[in-house]
Amino acid sequence: MKFLFSGCIALVLSALASAQTSPCNRSVGKELPPAKQREFASFLVSGGDVAAVRYDMALHYAKLGNYAKALATLQEALKSAPWLDPASEPDFKPISGCASFKALVSRLEKKFPVVAAAKPAFTIHASDLIPEGLASDPVDGSLYMSSIYHRKIVKIAPDGKVSDFIAEGQDGILSVLGLKVDPRDHSVWAASERLDKAALFHFDSSGKTLAQYLPEEPGKHGFNDLVITPGGQVLVTDSTDNSVYSLPPGGKKLVRYGLGNRAYPNGIALSSDGTAVYVAHAFGIVRMDVNGTGMVELGAPAGISLAQADGLYFWNGGLIAVQNGYGPNRIVHLQLAPDGKSVTAGKLLEFRSSNLDLPTTGAILNGSFYYMVNTQLDHEQDGKLKNAAHLQPVRIAVLKLP
Repeated sequence: MKFLFSGCIALVLSALASAQTSPCNRSVGKELPPAKQREFASFLVSGGDVAAVRYDMALHYAKLGNYAKALATLQEALKSAPWLDPASEPDFKPISGCASFKALVSRLEKKFPVVAAAKPAFTIHASDLIPEGLASDPVDGSLYMSSIYHRKIVKIAPDGKVSDFIAEGQDGILSVLGLKVDPRDHSVWAASERLDKAALFHFDSSGKTLAQYLPEEPGKHGFNDLVITPGGQVLVTDSTDNSVYSLPPGGKKLVRYGLGNRAYPNGIALSSDGTAVYVAHAFGIVRMDVNGTGMVELGAPAGISLAQADGLYFWNGGLIAVQNGYGPNRIVHLQLAPDGKSVTAGKLLEFRSSNLDLPTTGAILNGSFYYMVNTQLDHEQDGKLKNAAHLQPVRIAVLKLP
């Protein structure tokens, strides 16, 4: 699910035109609360994406009306010119007329021009699904798409025919987010959550509910995305509990792996040998063994941002990430070092294109990446639709992977 770390879903708007005519507001507003300052100080030394941490600090200053501090912090965040373009952030509109802000935008747009390689694949005419997760069955080529609003899963055949895989609210399922197909038996696993409750569901290949698993730890939970190891272990991120939960093969109880101060774990990818997972969090990506040990925060060269990866997938010694939190949405390829513990290079696969309008996740199938172009998550909140008249059919696009 799209990152909510900054406090609300940020609409990705094309605001550059208005930015060119807006006045420059350098007013000094409130300082960040002491608790928030301590939190950011912790993030800055955590080993994550420092540029993204400062970018988020700048957003927080802008929300407080401290535009002088917002601009100064943003300049510090973007001095290495990562692909975090601030032009489309509504909170930065008051400083968008400042010469230094315009210079930042101009430099970033010159360094990272439009990349439009994706092609239309399918159109789903049920516009109020509010999908979040997409999974593929590599055997028959089917896609499975989750629905947050209707609390169900639909199946998309290779010819584009859409049918319900499970019924709405089947066996008490909550809003459905991440999905994965187990290639061993074509069963489907689903992460679901709503109003701080969460459950992991398992369905057979016909859509019959086989089991559901609830976290036993007290408190709030929000299951988000998951992977399945070759041996049948399921690992699911809990974005609310800042953790990953593991279900051993044949197990009945979820085991919690805490991620420390890594906020909002979201996308998760399984290494090619099935021994480790990569977990995206608000400000980076952590690698850990499937038993929860050996956590390593991935480093990356300047200019590459590892923050705000919603969908995350392992591909040919690297990671495919759908980043939808800071700046324009993008799909990127992150090349990993041979030991898998750092990023050595990055490439934008889709950026500033018409095939990016609030994407969340996708699925790899036959060497291509299928992803949802317009999930419309900003039209749903707590099980209710907002501005339903503006909903559009859901578009799925496809990218040939490197």
